[in-house]
Amino acid sequence: MDNNKKIQEVIDSRLASLRFDDKFTGKTVSKVVEPGTTKKPFAVAIAACLCIVLTIPVLAATIPSFNSFLALVSPQIAQKLQPIEMVSEANGIKMEVVAAMNDDDTAVVYLTMQDLTGNRIDKSINLFNDYSITGTNMMTSEVVAFDQKTKTATLRLQASGGSKLNGQKVTVRINSFVSGRREYKEVDMGIDLGVISRNPQITVFDMNNSSGGGGTLFKIFKEKGNINILKRDEMNLLIPRINFAQISNIGLVDHRLHVQIKWSGEGVDNHGCLYLTDAAGNKIYPSNISLNTNTSEKAEDTCKYEEVIFDIDKAELAGSELKGDFVTYDRQTRGNWQTTFKMEAVTKAQEADCSIESESMKINSVSISPLGITIKGRGQASRSDNLDISATMTDGSSMRNFGTINTYTDDGRITIKYMPDSPLDIERVSAVNINGNIVKFNQ
Repeated sequence: MDNNKKIQEVIDSRLASLRFDDKFTGKTVSKVVEPGTTKKPFAVAIAACLCIVLTIPVLAATIPSFNSFLALVSPQIAQKLQPIEMVSEANGIKMEVVAAMNDDDTAVVYLTMQDLTGNRIDKSINLFNDYSITGTNMMTSEVVAFDQKTKTATLRLQASGGSKLNGQKVTVRINSFVSGRREYKEVDMGIDLGVISRNPQITVFDMNNSSGGGGTLFKIFKEKGNINILKRDEMNLLIPRINFAQISNIGLVDHRLHVQIKWSGEGVDNHGCLYLTDAAGNKIYPSNISLNTNTSEKAEDTCKYEEVIFDIDKAELAGSELKGDFVTYDRQTRGNWQTTFKMEAVTKAQEADCSIESESMKINSVSISPLGITIKGRGQASRSDNLDISATMTDGSSMRNFGTINTYTDDGRITIKYMPDSPLDIERVSAVNINGNIVKFNQ
């Protein structure tokens, strides 16, 4: 990249990074981070403007971060990465977006977080769902590596649900993270399941008021609308070794074992899961429903309530034990780390129109990129479709190992993303097979 183009990108990204909205100042540590000195005249002018901003992005092109990072990924991934090397500092912590990879609907961003003044970053760092990549709506993050000597964690952010991301400027923003993870495994609740109440106090709960849940029963309950749950706080059973959760009720409801958990406000990002173990040591996992609403203003809702439901008959409870795995973090660090850059896919995606009917949607286009296969259509997304997807390679072989499948909908439009564990070599893809329907690509 020539110097003039680099300078223009720096200026564009700095101007795009300026934020004066009051809604951000409350979450930002009130400390101005002084920019590093430089002899480049254009950087001096930019620094004069940025001195009024609490979080200061600076150019890191002179730091060989990208080259050092390549040792952490496979050669297949390295070939598809776009170097970024943009830095933001706040609260004594440096965030650097090192590299990115994208197509029109999905972005993968690699960044580092380094503590310059303390020990707030460790291998358990978690972004606590308090981060974003503009233009997307489904995000995950994971730690790729941690360097104890430099107190630097390398993270991989994956964001889906975008539209025409390639060529757009995006902002990666982190507002806080947690660290100091503590785990408690196989904690025995100490409850004799043989004597629990067969007729506990119950109440009716409107599933439309739930803020989330999971498990095989959750969809059934959502379709049903109103369900019977345990009445809150009928008991207060302490959980051994755990000071941030307790059993607030337990009993059989509609021939299923219900356990109500009350999560207190102590600790950070407290969570966990209950399960049953039978006499043979097999684990039986439940469905769960969050009983807190996003709009609740009741004082009791400063604690979080969760209904855990086991689809198991009372006769099967004999010989079973109720156990749980729990996680908490020691600290949460707040700041306002953000950088803005332009997404430029190293390998452009290919798209083909089609007309394929499935059980609940009509597929009208298929695209391939190094990040995987994207199917778009209209209708209603349904797990019952069980789409059989594979990529036919130019040598006649077939690739059908997709580690991640993301589905997102918008006003009847459906996008399903099938992502392999390593980049897809689209120059070797001759066709995509969808339930026996062949969509060809010209190579």
